[in-house]
Amino acid sequence: MIISILGTSGAFLNPKDCTPQLNDDGTFKLQSAKYNSSIFGKENKEYRNSTHFLLANFPKEKFVFIGTACAISFQKAILEDSLLGKDVAYEPILDNSLDDVFEKILLLLQKSDNITLDITHGFRHQPIMAIFASTLSQFLERKDLKIVFAKEIVQYKEYEYIYLNEYIEITQISLLLTGFIRTLNFIPVKSMNLLKNEIFEDFSKSLLSNDLLGVEKNYAFLIEELSEIRKNRELKHILTLIASVEEELAPLGMFHTLDHYQKYIILSKITMNKNYLIVALAYIFESLREYCAFRFEKICKQINFRNDYDKNTAVMNTISNFKRAKFGTEILHKHKNIYDKNKTNFKRVNRLYDKVRKLRNDLAHINKNKEFDDIKQDVQKIVYQVEELFNAEILKEINL
Repeated sequence: MIISILGTSGAFLNPKDCTPQLNDDGTFKLQSAKYNSSIFGKENKEYRNSTHFLLANFPKEKFVFIGTACAISFQKAILEDSLLGKDVAYEPILDNSLDDVFEKILLLLQKSDNITLDITHGFRHQPIMAIFASTLSQFLERKDLKIVFAKEIVQYKEYEYIYLNEYIEITQISLLLTGFIRTLNFIPVKSMNLLKNEIFEDFSKSLLSNDLLGVEKNYAFLIEELSEIRKNRELKHILTLIASVEEELAPLGMFHTLDHYQKYIILSKITMNKNYLIVALAYIFESLREYCAFRFEKICKQINFRNDYDKNTAVMNTISNFKRAKFGTEILHKHKNIYDKNKTNFKRVNRLYDKVRKLRNDLAHINKNKEFDDIKQDVQKIVYQVEELFNAEILKEINL
């Protein structure tokens, strides 16, 4: 389907009644210009206007022409011969209505999966509103949309068709990256030409699902993609946004040098700052468990655990002195005096561990009492206290 916004080019206009001016012999005073149409693979010839070119070169397409009553009647008159036998519909709009153009373009873009939108003509705001509607439409549902414009090469005499899709996509990318900077979430969209959107989506998914391996893997892909974007001259106008994305992700740059518990605490801060409080608590919970397992590493090597979960459970049961737990008592059985010899430090760790568990449990249920700011402050305190515990190197020496 071809959608075209109508103007009054192609003939001399009688401004009083929107009719074409006549020659002495009663024929219309027609204008013409050469159209370079290499992007369509068509012959470069003279046409009365862009609408005339489209009708002449795409005879089997369905056409929808949008325009004011004046523009529609004017084009019907001067293009009468080209309109014969064509599948043509008209969508009248009010001359001064922004909403009218916007809404009609949005509706029309939903009616076909393959659309060419010509914004060469139209009055004042109409092509601009068509661009806005196209941008929004691509967010709602990406289809095969080509936006064309006949750019003036020689005033009134020669034009060249160009695609505007790359500018629409740059606008979309700017909006998506702005949202990513603010939330570290990336709106799922279908494939883009100038950006590998799935890389951003995969990173967001792994970050917000507490997938540490996924975060590390997708962060590497994301940094590589940002580097490629920097080299793309078409995206030179959004380099400031790229720099902001890189700044947001900078804390992850040192991941390869860190232990698991340090990685988790970085992720807890990142997600907390973006207001994903439950996610942040899950990361800080795992950070504390991983820290304890890290400090118990030598002790745990003496015991054959089935997996890391069992090992970490045994470590936390030791610190909590859960001698009667159903499982995870291997360390307590092997080192019967370990709790008494390290009681002061174990109690300090366990108090904080209980705080994290309680707050995490509270947030996992419907909150009816606390305001968001109060909840976030609680999470910030917990993260600070856990980091403070790490810095104090609690459990660095465990007496057996």
